Amino acid sequence: MKRTFIFLTLLLLGSLGLPKNGLAQLFTHDQGDPYMVEKIQERLNPELSDFPSSVRRVAIYKINYSALRFTNEEIEYIRAEIEYSLRQYAGLTVLSPPELEPNDKLKIVGNDSTLQILNMQGRSLADVSPEMLEEIAYKYGVQGLVELSLQRREPEGLVIGIRVMNPQSREVVWSKSFISNPPVVLPTLNQGSQYILTFGVTSRGSDSWYRNQYASGAAQNDTTGAGAGVGVGSDSTGSGNTFVHQADTLFRQAMTDFSMTISYRQPLDLQNKAYIGFTAGFHVLRSTNRDVTLFDMSLFDVGLVYHQAISEKVPDIDEYRVVFYSRANVQFPLGNNREGEVFMLEPGLQFHLSKNIGLSVFGNLMLAGETIKLSNKDRLTYNKSGFGFHAVIRF
Repeated sequence: MKRTFIFLTLLLLGSLGLPKNGLAQLFTHDQGDPYMVEKIQERLNPELSDFPSSVRRVAIYKINYSALRFTNEEIEYIRAEIEYSLRQYAGLTVLSPPELEPNDKLKIVGNDSTLQILNMQGRSLADVSPEMLEEIAYKYGVQGLVELSLQRREPEGLVIGIRVMNPQSREVVWSKSFISNPPVVLPTLNQGSQYILTFGVTSRGSDSWYRNQYASGAAQNDTTGAGAGVGVGSDSTGSGNTFVHQADTLFRQAMTDFSMTISYRQPLDLQNKAYIGFTAGFHVLRSTNRDVTLFDMSLFDVGLVYHQAISEKVPDIDEYRVVFYSRANVQFPLGNNREGEVFMLEPGLQFHLSKNIGLSVFGNLMLAGETIKLSNKDRLTYNKSGFGFHAVIRF
């Protein structure tokens, strides 16, 4: 009874101490592929189609491996499967001359003055002597000497390198390496830089239009063409409208901003959910009610833009359907004697309708510098907010 108890205890401890790789090997063996050679052959067999046609008779003369990772039975099994693939898929004649058989013996070579001990593990007797190797190859008509290199490591599994050498010239005529469990590379689509072109319309309110309070009866450049009072001038559109210049007049007039912007952006993560980039744009401001106020002005802007996906990626277009973005820029008026900068923040949503085409809806928030001074010393003061729509093209 005591012996039975000791036996069961040792059996239990042995099962608990069984390493995980040992369990994996047992499972693999039960599946009929004990050494993962079948996975190697799935990759090896198609590659044998480009084997040199000048080499028809081969022999395996060397197998490089570690005795700590492979047993003799495993080596023989792997060798037999490789020879089968060479015969079946490359149409080769595989020879096994006894002089070229790899073995695991120690060879002692000596004469009257020297003594040399050679480790023959995985090597043939003829491999230690190039002259003997060439002589044996000539004797049996071997046209290609095959060298196998075997490794077993995680997570690749079994790794086999096959090298075929010409026995006379020692030229390597064919060489390939194969892995039973190649690493899985997850696809990362749309990696790298992107350019985005947007164009559309923004509605801006002109909160105040102040006429030059120091105007005289002399001719002035009127940017509105809607004044009444003393003085004669022409409007900023160049249409030659005649008007009477009146000082210190206040207008409230909404304006339309026609703009085109190009952005360059880079992803911040592997999923391409967030981007950051630079932006530049061109704006043309026009008064909305041209019968009351004639006003045209051009602006240039530069700034930064940030995009963040807020929906799931759609596989059909390989893109996130809804993206939040925020653009911060500074706008400069174009033209002589025009002063002032406008600092804008533009939060919005982009809706990707297809892989390259979308639509954005956004708002305008004036952060600072809402007044621009014109050439005739008149001033334009923007409303603090606005809204707009843009078409989006990604490429």
